[in-house]
Amino acid sequence: MLIDRGRIESQINKVVYDEPIDVETLAKKICDYKQAFTQYGGLRPFGTALLIGGVYNGDKFLFETDPSGALLEYKATAIGSGRSIVTELLEQQYKEDIKLKDAILLGLEALYKVTEGKIGITTVDVGLAESETKRFRILEAKELEPYIKKVQEKGKKAEE
Repeated sequence: MLIDRGRIESQINKVVYDEPIDVETLAKKICDYKQAFTQYGGLRPFGTALLIGGVYNGDKFLFETDPSGALLEYKATAIGSGRSIVTELLEQQYKEDIKLKDAILLGLEALYKVTEGKIGITTVDVGLAESETKRFRILEAKELEPYIKKVQEKGKKAEE
């Protein structure tokens, strides 16, 4: 339902302003939608946090919406049961000028930690919001496989 709402807001922006919606505006619209249920009904029917990321005018953005409709901006973050472990790893290793391949490896390393090594081609997807193409895409298995292998090898060495 929230994804559909995001699509609708994006389409409205395109029709009204003849341009794509920027990431922050989209995140705010989703938060306003979630917050309206909290404020007027006293309910939180979505009961979930949502990460919204993207590229706009060459800048990268990552927002988290919490169940109440609050909006937070991050450079890197995680949601879910392993959040504290991932956040600690990101605080230690994330750099503002991180290269794409290193960011992919860092994300996979975080997943490796919280899943106790249970990552593989069939259990992980990596999505990229590319500034050059202005498109979102999911890595194909053949692109992802070398990253998975590298993280698994590193994890096994650390366990020895």
